Amino acid sequence: MIIGIKNKLIIISSPSGAGKTTLCKLLIKKMKNINLSISYTSRSKRLNEINGKDYFFVSRKKFESLKKQNFFIETAKNFNNLYGSPLKNINKSIKKNHHILFDIDWKGARKIRRNYNKENILDFFILPPSKSELKRRLKKRGRDNNEEINLRLSYAINEMKHYKEYKYVLINDNVKNTVNDIKRIIEYNDLISEKKNILKSKLNKIINP
Repeated sequence: MIIGIKNKLIIISSPSGAGKTTLCKLLIKKMKNINLSISYTSRSKRLNEINGKDYFFVSRKKFESLKKQNFFIETAKNFNNLYGSPLKNINKSIKKNHHILFDIDWKGARKIRRNYNKENILDFFILPPSKSELKRRLKKRGRDNNEEINLRLSYAINEMKHYKEYKYVLINDNVKNTVNDIKRIIEYNDLISEKKNILKSKLNKIINP
């Protein structure tokens, strides 16, 4: 499936605790031409989360019903919870002539790549500075006990093996620097797309006056 040339599907993936959600929120604040794709999930809402802003929280039964209706572009199962990106988010972004940003894992990224032209996709994989730093960040969040932290760490190590599937790989040792790097890469790709369109238009006038 091909979307508008100016509309990019921007994917940011990382293992749990590497900072992708924080990076996505900062990027949205810095770039006004990007919409965040808010995912649906069957997991319970955490204390500081807002329905419709962080996720759309639905029952497992409702999620599976929506999936059967082809409501999602991609779905994934993590820690026995279901996650999915709704197709309508892309359509809304196209109408606004905006890029759309996905905060998803490598499995979801694979599904999007299968369904959309690679020229319309900018994908980033975010790595932590080290395994010990990742463990420290997971502990700092205060959401999980030691057993769950070790499980997430084990899962994260497996996730990191998929970094080669992404066009851009960044080490998030400083969140401000990393989000600025992502912003510059997106702006560079916007410039390249713009120049290609101008060149194509001029060539058409020369070749087909």
